[in-house]
Amino acid sequence: MKRILLALTIGIITLISCSDGETKKQLSELKTELEQTKTELSNCSAELTEIKNTAENRFIKAKKLLTDNNLNGAKIEFQGIVDNFKGTNDATTASKEIDKIEKTIEKKRVDAERKKALGYKVLKPTTRVKYGDLSLRFDKVWKGKRWSFDDYGNQYFLRDAERGNSHIMARISVTSENNNPSLPPILVYQMNNGELKYLGTQGYKFRRWKDYGSYLGNYADYGNDFSHSKTIPFNCGVELSNDDLKSGTIYVVLKKQGCFNRTKVDYGNPEIAYRESSCNPKRILKVEDFDNVYVLIKKL
Repeated sequence: MKRILLALTIGIITLISCSDGETKKQLSELKTELEQTKTELSNCSAELTEIKNTAENRFIKAKKLLTDNNLNGAKIEFQGIVDNFKGTNDATTASKEIDKIEKTIEKKRVDAERKKALGYKVLKPTTRVKYGDLSLRFDKVWKGKRWSFDDYGNQYFLRDAERGNSHIMARISVTSENNNPSLPPILVYQMNNGELKYLGTQGYKFRRWKDYGSYLGNYADYGNDFSHSKTIPFNCGVELSNDDLKSGTIYVVLKKQGCFNRTKVDYGNPEIAYRESSCNPKRILKVEDFDNVYVLIKKL
């Protein structure tokens, strides 16, 4: 259609330079044809707009906006269905969707005001966290001087905190649908002057081994391998200064991000370990950070 307009325009420009009667007649005809073409183009544009604004297409667009958490944009699309398709089932469905959106918007407003009023007090600890292919159960979270791990029956390993320090520890079980998952960081924060300040990240240690030979790596322990076992127990811990730990409430927090990877170590036992890689915890946590990525496990 645009090419036709261009050709007609060029034809008119060419004919303007002529002055005889026949040329004037042709010019008049071309002008008439040009106006008709413009009208047809306008009609096509209107038809295309109408096609784009069918109830079905508006529903598709609205659902996409909901997926992107654009509630106001989705509401506008649903309202367009109500306004343009009155008395239809589509309008009834769209009206119900608008009611749901308005309730969600109101709930978010109330929650935001509540968080603003209560601050960190609004956070509730949990012992179970599920995200992606992982589920984590926290059996115990505590502060102590001695961190134990790598129990292989008649012996286990201990890590005693240095004088003036303590361990913040967690006994957890991790369940994975993936055969080789990256595990999330368990973080320690301290409440200080109304802010949660980062202190450290716990390390992962296997809780148990089938026997001494599997601990040494002489043969596999499938109980510590997600490609064979769906759930593996860990004892996690981090050593921190008592001066830091005493100066404010301690928050043990999980970040929903896989950054501890299964690695074969170059020396020492056991030969398999989970090592940290780019966890990048926030140095200061705000209440809104707990809406999606961060989860409060326990206050100490």
